[in-house]
Amino acid sequence: MRHSARSFAMGFCEKLVPAKRFSALLPIILSWWLMAVPGPVFAVCGLDAALRELIRSVDQLESKRALSNRIQRSGICSACHLAGFGGPRNEFGSAINTLLTTNDREALVRQREVGRRMKDILADPSLPNSPTFGELLQLGRFPANSLLNQEPPLPEIVGRNSQAVTVAQVRELVRATEAESRFGILQLSTTFAITPEVAEALAEFRGDTLILGIKQLSPAVATALAKSQAANVWLHSVTAVSNEVADTITRLRGHLILTSLTELDSVPLAAKLASRPGALSFPALKFISPEVAEALAKNERSLTLAGLTEVSGEVQAKLASTAGALSLPNLKSLNSLPLAEKIATAVVLLPQLEELSAQHLEQLIGVKGQDSFWGGVYLPIAVLTPATATQLVTIPKRISLTLVGSEPPSDEILQTLLRSRVSITFRDLKALSPEQVRLVSEALTNTTNRPGVLERPSLSFPQLEKLDSALLVEALANCNGFNFPGVTSISREAAAALGNFPDQEIRRADGTVEFLPSGDLNFPRVEELSPETAQLLFKKRWLSISFPSLQQVSLETVRLMGRQTFRLNIGLTTLPPEFAGAFAETPTDTNLGGGFLLFPNLNHLSPEAARILVTSLNRGVQDLGHTRLSNSPKLCLGGDLGFPRSGFPTLAPEVAVELAKYEGSLAIQGLGELPDESAAALSSFLGPFLILSGPAAEKLSANTAESLGKIPGVLLLDLRELDSEPLAQRFARQINWTLSKLENLSSDAAPALCQYRQFFEVRALTTLDLPVVARRLAEGVTGGNSIVLPNLTRLSLESAEILGSSPKRLHLGLTVLDSPEVARALARSTEGVNLPRLRAATAEVITILSESKSVTSPSVDSIYVLSPATVPSE
Repeated sequence: MRHSARSFAMGFCEKLVPAKRFSALLPIILSWWLMAVPGPVFAVCGLDAALRELIRSVDQLESKRALSNRIQRSGICSACHLAGFGGPRNEFGSAINTLLTTNDREALVRQREVGRRMKDILADPSLPNSPTFGELLQLGRFPANSLLNQEPPLPEIVGRNSQAVTVAQVRELVRATEAESRFGILQLSTTFAITPEVAEALAEFRGDTLILGIKQLSPAVATALAKSQAANVWLHSVTAVSNEVADTITRLRGHLILTSLTELDSVPLAAKLASRPGALSFPALKFISPEVAEALAKNERSLTLAGLTEVSGEVQAKLASTAGALSLPNLKSLNSLPLAEKIATAVVLLPQLEELSAQHLEQLIGVKGQDSFWGGVYLPIAVLTPATATQLVTIPKRISLTLVGSEPPSDEILQTLLRSRVSITFRDLKALSPEQVRLVSEALTNTTNRPGVLERPSLSFPQLEKLDSALLVEALANCNGFNFPGVTSISREAAAALGNFPDQEIRRADGTVEFLPSGDLNFPRVEELSPETAQLLFKKRWLSISFPSLQQVSLETVRLMGRQTFRLNIGLTTLPPEFAGAFAETPTDTNLGGGFLLFPNLNHLSPEAARILVTSLNRGVQDLGHTRLSNSPKLCLGGDLGFPRSGFPTLAPEVAVELAKYEGSLAIQGLGELPDESAAALSSFLGPFLILSGPAAEKLSANTAESLGKIPGVLLLDLRELDSEPLAQRFARQINWTLSKLENLSSDAAPALCQYRQFFEVRALTTLDLPVVARRLAEGVTGGNSIVLPNLTRLSLESAEILGSSPKRLHLGLTVLDSPEVARALARSTEGVNLPRLRAATAEVITILSESKSVTSPSVDSIYVLSPATVPSE
């Protein structure tokens, strides 16, 4: 059974998550799959921990819920990426990408640090009273727009003052930062102006990145900063640089990053900016000359110029030769066929285009790979003509086409598009006319899908607000099943149509017929549901029912919802005792995984309500020795999709006593505090799985650890620090590995934990200085014939010698390596060592690595050379 689950998880999720990160996430995904609860949402690029860290710092509960709703509606990727699933980034994503690369996709500690550093960065420095990214998140909104998520205009934050710093303060900050890390980050984002003397002191900083929030770059300050010894200098609030200053600052030895430029006239400055190995993005740049375009086009990674709307033919010709991927998401006119071909090599983002010829459309959709997962075309509805719509019908490939604009296409164009095999999303349409509903319904009714041949058009209307006719219900159900992401109101006619959909008919081998619940009903934006509408909607049984935003609802409606499915997601913010008993008639799911009951917005539960809820859901548990099986649905409080929407500030002991009596699997997400008394009450928990996430589950007190270690079922924790020997012993006996987020392991707990005999994965481990752990990795069972430690920041010599002599390939996330002895130990590996994140090393270490045939690391030119004089003595 576990093998089948693993195969299912691998087959489905490896398509969505990069391979290396997928291996790290597999235990988490598998555990959630076995729980039959929707699994965690991860960004395709793998860098979402930065955003999660920022959201975690949001104070207001309503703001957290609003952010969670945005993530559910448009995806977590849309916070950073213009297209919502990867590719070019918006202002916030560009800022994140300044400090993170794809090599950091498993470096969760680094990602969280970067997330915290985004708090004080201005969202739009060209505005006099711009809010910061952190302030926007506190308001419950994403920090920047994407094509899937449009935020209101930026609010003004009046009265923000620059934080003054003296030379003495800066020197102390430099000293402290370098003492904390050989290759750290020094940030002064809230200081908007500095003197040349302060700049001189900042230039003495030797480290990864110097981040400054200065808004203007004077000749004297530029002269001082040009002497900076940092590997990178990021001036995130500078919007313009004079030619005189440009000539000075380009003398900088390291990489220069200016993400907020509104004008760029200097060709040498453009060349300096383009020489950075990372992606290049200028969200606010309104104009460039052909010479500047030619210089920027030499960036080998990617170039995004979101501020350009009108571009001359000469500039278009220069941009067509861009070395990496190119995105011009606000371009209004496209005249160059070579430029169209270049844009089409990645996601095509042209939502502001005012005119599109057949020749240019052919270039945009004809490039190899546009029908892949990474492809996609975004165009305005208004640029389509009957001729170009017909052109789309002839495409043999099934590309993804997103049409932007609130005005629907003409009936003629819509009817033509419905004959194509293109997957079409009408991003902004909030309503369809009766005639358009008829056209869509007829197109879907008159086509069939044969094995291996997809004839039916794929349509999506994510912003459609009203579900007001039976014909519309039939049309949308044929498109996307019963998922209605934008609908906020349901008419009785539409509810009746949904309630009349038939159950699933199963014909057994013996000739008997069984009717089972069918359809996953999902209304993520509906907040109110009348009893009359509910009676019609829940006339039938559903495989699952999801109303995660539902607030205004009657007791009878809740009881009816619970009766008509065994998989219910309901957005109640409070659960009075009378509502807690409404689930007594929820049917038992006898299939693998069982049913579930999710309360994503619940952040408080009274002891009485907890007692009634547990009593109404308990259906018995079987202890088979090696595992425990329950007939009770999985119960999830405070979150869904593995993402805390509200979270429990604390779990009161009186509530814990009642929840401990639950016989099904229990998840409490976003838990802020877990008192020792509450943990002691949970020690008698009877269910198969207990899942705790949030700050309280990351580091446990000794008493809490001892109590949770007594739980007979499987314990799943977001544990980052493990210093309890009893709890380590308990994890070692557990068949499921649940410590994928473990960062620190104490010397007391390590020997016990290393007794675990299954796959031993500690990818989040930051320090490896315990030989017992190194030997367990080198000699015991791990995932594949390799040792993968992408978060590693410190490696002792003894551990390095053990790893270097192991018969496994090493993948280590070290960013700094200043010990020649450790380097030599790793170089002796016969299976190979991969150091993809290495950013700084001493000259001796660089020589050792470059001469070794078994070590793979970044090019010598990209590694920052540390001074041997600063290497601490052994």
